[in-house]
Amino acid sequence: TDNQRVILQITDVNDEPPYFINRPLPMQAVVKLNAAPNTPVFTLQARDPDKDHDIHYFLVRDRTGGRFEVDEKSGVVRTRGSEMFQLDMEYVLYVKAEDQNGRIDDKHFQSTPEERLSIVGGKRPPQFYLPKYEKTIPENAAKDADIISVKAKSFADREIRYTLKAKGQGAGTFNIGPTSGIVKLAKELNFEDVRQPHIYQLVVTATEDSGGFSTAVDLTIKVTDVNDNPPKFDLPDYQAHNIDEDIPIGSSILRVKARDEDSGTNAEITYSVSDDHFRVDNKGIIYNRKTLDADDNNAYYEFMVTATDRGEPAKEGTATIRIYTKNKNDEEPNFSQQVYTPNVDENAGPNTLVTTVVASDKDGDNVEFGFVGEARKSGQFVIEKMTGVIRLHNGPISLDRDKYELNVTAVDDGNCCPGGQHLRHTSTAVVVVFITDVNDNKPVFKDCASYHAKVEESAPNGSPVITVHATDEDKGVNGQVRYSIVQQPNQKGTKFTVDPETGDVTTNKVFDREGEDGKFVSVTVKATDNGDPSLEGVCSFTVEITDINDNPPLFDRQKYIENVKQDTNVGTNILRVSASDEDADNNGAIIYNLTSAANPGDLEYFEVQPESGWIILKKPLDRESYRLTAVAQDRGFPPLSRTVDVQIDVVDRANNPPVWTQSIYGPIYIKENLPVGAGVISVKASSGIKDNPVVFYRIIRGSTAQTNKHDTFYLQQRPDNGDTWADIKVNHPLDYESIKEYNLTVRVE
Repeated sequence: TDNQRVILQITDVNDEPPYFINRPLPMQAVVKLNAAPNTPVFTLQARDPDKDHDIHYFLVRDRTGGRFEVDEKSGVVRTRGSEMFQLDMEYVLYVKAEDQNGRIDDKHFQSTPEERLSIVGGKRPPQFYLPKYEKTIPENAAKDADIISVKAKSFADREIRYTLKAKGQGAGTFNIGPTSGIVKLAKELNFEDVRQPHIYQLVVTATEDSGGFSTAVDLTIKVTDVNDNPPKFDLPDYQAHNIDEDIPIGSSILRVKARDEDSGTNAEITYSVSDDHFRVDNKGIIYNRKTLDADDNNAYYEFMVTATDRGEPAKEGTATIRIYTKNKNDEEPNFSQQVYTPNVDENAGPNTLVTTVVASDKDGDNVEFGFVGEARKSGQFVIEKMTGVIRLHNGPISLDRDKYELNVTAVDDGNCCPGGQHLRHTSTAVVVVFITDVNDNKPVFKDCASYHAKVEESAPNGSPVITVHATDEDKGVNGQVRYSIVQQPNQKGTKFTVDPETGDVTTNKVFDREGEDGKFVSVTVKATDNGDPSLEGVCSFTVEITDINDNPPLFDRQKYIENVKQDTNVGTNILRVSASDEDADNNGAIIYNLTSAANPGDLEYFEVQPESGWIILKKPLDRESYRLTAVAQDRGFPPLSRTVDVQIDVVDRANNPPVWTQSIYGPIYIKENLPVGAGVISVKASSGIKDNPVVFYRIIRGSTAQTNKHDTFYLQQRPDNGDTWADIKVNHPLDYESIKEYNLTVRVE
C-alpha cells in the first residue's frame, strides 16, 4: 500500500447574511436641536463572514418626515433640512444592511433584519449595554471577589456613577464600584444558612455627573450549593446483639441513618460497608450476604459503614458497626493441611517419629485422632488419639515400598455448646509417607572392562569417541549420575571431555599419533551421584589413536657418499640407503627406487632392492663418479615420498678403505639424565694405507631427530698408542618421553 497527502482548497460561497454589531441595543442616539444639515448622529456597523461581501446600508422606513438620511456605503446617519429639532421628541428610523454580492434571487439580497433606531432631540438618559443582568455564583465564592461588570453609555459623554440597591433580602451582601461598575461580594455566603436567600434581586442605577440623567437596570444573582458538608450518621457506632450465626442469608440485622446539610444531588446519600459478609441498601438497612460464623473474630463482626453523597467531588462520613453472634456446634475439625507428605529413611527403626497431624475446631471443641474406622493402627504405623503423633510401630520394620498412604480422621467432642454432643463432626486428611532413599550405593560402570575406543589422529576437536554409562542402585537424587573427566597428574588440561548428562566422550584436542600423544591414550571418567554426601565411581580405559598417512619417509642421511674400488664385482652390495616413516602399517611401509635426472646413464650401473634399500652394482665401473637419486615412498593412500642424493666415487684398485673393529655397535643403553659432555661409546677403525695409520671420523647428520638431525650427539677424536679413537658424547639434554632411541652413523676416512 501507499499513502498520498491530498490538500483540498475550500473556496468560499457567499451564503451568510450580514449582521449588525452596534452596541448597546436597541440602537439609540441624540441630535442637537440646532443641528445643521448633514450632521452625523449615528453610524450603522454590520459584518458579513463571507470573503466577497459588499455591504450597503438602507433606510427602510422613515417615521421622522425625512429629517434623516443614511449613507449607503459608510452607514453614517446624518440630519437633513435646516428646521430646528424639537426637545425630547423621539425620531424613529428603521434600517437594514444588505450584502449586494449575496443575491437571493433577481430582486433580493441577503440582509439583516430591520432594526429600530431611536433618536431623541436634545438629551436622553444613559443606556445600559444589556436590558438586564444575571449571574450565578457558588456559595464558596471568596469575599471581595468580582461577581459581574455592568456598563452604561452616556449620550452626553459624561462620567457615569453606579449605585446598587437590594429589592428585598440581602442588603449589604454586594457592593459596586462607583466608576468601574464592577459588582463585588461584600459578605461570605452560606447556602445552608436559612437567613440568606438563594436569589438576590438587585437594582443598578447609572447617573451622569453634574446632575445629569440616570437610568436603572435589574441585576439577579443566584447562589448555588457547593458540596461542603459531608454526610453525618445519627450515631457514631451501631450494635446488634445475640444474632444467631445460622440465620438465613439476606436477613435484615439493623438500620443506620445519615444526613447531609447540602442540597440537591449534594445531599443524596448512598451507603456501603467494608465487610463483604454484609450489604446495605439505600435506606441504610444492613443484611448478611454470607453465612455468619460465631467462631471467627471472637464471636463478633466489626466493620465500617460509609455514607457517600453525590456531590462533585463526593464527600463521605463513616460509622462503626458491631454485630455480636451466638455460637452453635456447626463446624467440623479442620486439618492444618489436607495432605501431609513426611519422609522416612528406608533404614528407620521401630518407634521412629513419622509426623504429627494437627486439626482444630472453630467451635472450640476438643479433637480426637485416628485412622479410618477409629483405628489406632494401620499396617506398620500407629497414631496417638489426643496428640495426632504418627510413629512406626514397636515391631519389625520393613519399608520396601516407595510410599505409604494413610487416611486419618479428626472427630470433635461437641463440648462447645449446649447439646453439641448430639451432633459430632468428622473430617479426614491423607498422610503420604515417602520412603527416603539412603545414599549407600556408589555409581558403577558395569561395562568398563569392555570399553575399547578408537579415534583417528588429526580428527577435529569435539569428535565422538565412546559413550560411557554408569548405574546407581539408589533412588531419586541419590541415583542420579553426572559424569566428568579425571585429569591425569602433571597434565595440563584434559584430552577428552564428557557430557555430564549423557556420558558422551569427545576429543578435547587434535591428536598426533607420532607426536607426544603416542598410539594409546589413557582416559579416566568419573561418575558422581547427587547424594549428600555424594558417592563416586571411576572407569579407566585406553583410547587407541589410529594412524593416518601424515608423515613422509625420512632418510637417515642428508646425502650418501660412498667410495668403490674400480674392480668391484657385479652384484656387490655398494651401500644401503635407509629411511624411516613414523606412520604405522602401510602408511609406514617403505619401498625404494633410484632415479638420475642429471645423468640417466648412471642408472645402467646400479639398482636398488625395493625392500632393503641396498644399492647393488649391476655393470662394471668405467667412470670416476656417479650421481644418483634414491627415492623412499610409503604405501599409504595417497603415498608420500622423499628423495636423497647418492654420490658414488670410484677409487684405485689398490685403495684399501679403513676397517672397523666392529661392523655394528650396539644396542647401547643410557639414562635420560646423562649430563651433557658424558661419553656414550668409543669406536675405532684401522687405516687401510700401509705405514699411514691416521684416520678421520665424523658423525653423519641425518634427516630426523632420531638420526642426529639436531646434533644431539657429537664426536671427539682421541689418539691412543698410535691408534685414533672416536668418542661419541652427549651434546644436548636427553628426554626419554620425547625420543626413546637414536640411530647414529659414523663415517671414517
